[in-house]
Formats: sequence, structure tokens, C-alpha cells
Amino acid sequence: MPAQAPAQAPAQAPAAQPTAVPQAAAESTAVLAAAAEPIRLILATTTSTADSGLLDFILPDFEGKNGAKVDVVAVGTGQALEIGAKGDADVVLVHSRKGEDQFVADGNAKERFDVMFNDYIVVGPTEDPAKVKGMELAKEAFGAIADSGSAFVSRGDKSGTNTKELSIWSSIQITPTAELAWYNNIGQGMGDTLLFANEKQGYTLADRGTYLAMRDKLPALDILVGGQNLAENKDKALLNPYGVLAVNPEKHPAVKAEMAARFVDWLISVETQEMIGGYGVEQFGQPLFYPSSAAFLAAQQAQPTGEAQGAVALKVTGKVGAEQGWAEADVRAMKTLEVQYTNSKGETATYTGVLVSELLALAAPAADATALELVADDGYSAEAPLSDVLACADCIVAFRDGGGFTTVLPNFAKNLQVKGVVEIKVK
Repeated sequence: MPAQAPAQAPAQAPAAQPTAVPQAAAESTAVLAAAAEPIRLILATTTSTADSGLLDFILPDFEGKNGAKVDVVAVGTGQALEIGAKGDADVVLVHSRKGEDQFVADGNAKERFDVMFNDYIVVGPTEDPAKVKGMELAKEAFGAIADSGSAFVSRGDKSGTNTKELSIWSSIQITPTAELAWYNNIGQGMGDTLLFANEKQGYTLADRGTYLAMRDKLPALDILVGGQNLAENKDKALLNPYGVLAVNPEKHPAVKAEMAARFVDWLISVETQEMIGGYGVEQFGQPLFYPSSAAFLAAQQAQPTGEAQGAVALKVTGKVGAEQGWAEADVRAMKTLEVQYTNSKGETATYTGVLVSELLALAAPAADATALELVADDGYSAEAPLSDVLACADCIVAFRDGGGFTTVLPNFAKNLQVKGVVEIKVK
């Protein structure tokens, strides 16, 4: 039989092709994918805002509201300004007014905005070999440290704190150099400088906020100049203001200008300023930073009214950095203290309230203020020395059972136990 031709293989069905995605759907998918990614904003700032924990406390609010992720570069103020001047940051938050003004003058930012302030303190070993404890001025303390040859630790990092330190040395005609065996220039941030001073048993200049946030790690150090809160600090030169600047997109086109502007507006808003002013109060009995934006100060001057805020029941006015006004509920929400007071009849009672010194710290009395006037709702008033009240560890504005307040100042004159107190005037 003749051979049969081999059967042909059945024709293969054409391979399935992927279904084409319509162009509009593809673009929509791309937009959704991009929306899922937060916009990254670079913030060049000081180590004090990071070491104190402030940024960890407030930044989640901005990120959540704006779909952003803030990348914090915490360095000395000088370096932060250099980063901004190169266009390698979108926003700068620092504390060297001279450097900030120059940053604007150089066209690296269009404007600087006040944000907050705290103060510098001189900390040192509990033994205090230079005998500076109780001195009112940092320059007096620096002179005593130099004269005694006691160890001093400098950040040496061109930060705002380092700049302030060098200005204090300059004011007493001392130029720190490597030849001075007692002077330790370590080129580190605030936290590392404090840890080194603690280990070295040395003195240093620190911002109060970072010291308070780290004090559990600094058993060998005490505050020796500057008092236990801002209100006790008699050295006006130790005030430490912070400013925020959005990097100028006209000079640095790659910056995220819109998000940077949002950040600045958010930081100086009343809501964020109140967050800043509340940070640290519960844990340390005082704020680590005091809000100072124009919007916040305007709101304070207007004084809160209406149902949402409640009527102002107590205020601090006069020679202060920022007048304060609180509803009774606001005062009751603060950290309280119980105090026993014995009246002229020999009757002892226990009162609960808020330390007068802590209320004053929120208002930041002027360095040249000397007296307090306690004013009652019926017009009665009485005066006390400001320094004595600030130093009092059990002087409170106590809560009255029927509402309102009374001052309880043990070991002070009877006329200073003011019932119905509504205003504390700083003079």
C-alpha cells in the first residue's frame, strides 16, 4: 500500500492577548497610586526640637491632615540654615534671629514667622565647684567657671545655642580656644552635649526644654542659673525665640513650595500653637516651649469668650510676654496640688489648686517685673513680691466649692488669701 501522508496537526488557536486598559482608566489608576504615597516634606531644624520630643508630639497632626510625611533633619541651627540655603530642605525651623534675618536677606526665604520661645539655662554638677548657683546672669556664671578652671562643655556646632554661648563669652572678653584645658568643644547636638557634661561633671549652656526632657538621664546635673522655670529666669539675654521659614521657590525651584506653605500656616495657627504650649505641662509641670505666633498672641489678647471656650474666669496681665486668660474648666484641667492652710483662728483646711508659679510661667513675666497684684471679683486687691511667690512651692490658686478661685499662700500675710480672685497683675 502506498504510504499515507501524515495527518496535519490541528491549527492552534491564536494566543489570548491581554485586554487593553482604556487610557482614562489607566490614568485614574496612576492618580490613585500617587495619592496613596504621602508627599515628603524636608524640615531642617535644630536638635532641641527633636531631642525635647516636641516634633514627635505635633507632626502627626500635620501629616494626617495633609497627606504628608515630614522628614526631619535635626542639626545645629547654622547647619540647618546652610541646608536650606542650598535648597536641600523645604522648610527651616531654627533659633538664631540674626541668622534667620540673613537667610531672608539672601533671598533664601521670603519671610520669617515667630513660632515659639523658651529659655537657656546654665546647668552643671551638683557639687558646683565654680559656685555659680544662685547667680542671676549667665555672664557672671561663665566668669566664675573660667576663673575656677572648671570643666565647660560647648556644643561647638554653629547652632543657635552655640552662638548664644559664644556671645556670652564675648561679653566678658573671653575667647574660648583649644589651649584652655577646661573648655571642651565637642561638635555635637544638645542631647549629646548634656550627656557628655553629665559624664564629665562639667557645666554647659542648654535650652530648658531639652534639659527637662532628658533630666532623668542626667543625674549629675542641676539647673544652677535660670531658675526652675522661665518665670524665675532673671537673665533677659537667655530668652530663646524660634522662627520658621519656607525656602524660596524662586531661588530654589525644586522645593515643595505648596506643602511648605501649608506647613508654615499650620505651625503658626492657633490650634497648633496651643498644642505647643501644652507640651510638657503634665509631665514636667511647665511647658517646654511657649507659643508666640502673631495669630496666637492676637487670640490671647482677644481673650476667649462664648460657649465653646467658656467665660474667662482667671487671667494674668501686666508686664508679661503673653497675657493669659482661662475658663475655670481650663484651670481645673491643669496639674493640681493639695495644700494645707491654717487661718487666723487656728483652723486648718486642705485646698486643691494650681501653683501660682506655673500660671505665671505661661505668661512669662518680664525680667524687670517685681510685684504681683491679686485682684478679686469685688474689686479688692493685695500685692506680694513677685520673687517670693515664684519661689513658693505651695502657693496656689485654689478651687472654690461654689465655683471660682481663691489664692492660698501659706506663710504669707493674711491679706494675700484673696477670695474670688479673677486677675493676677504682674508689675
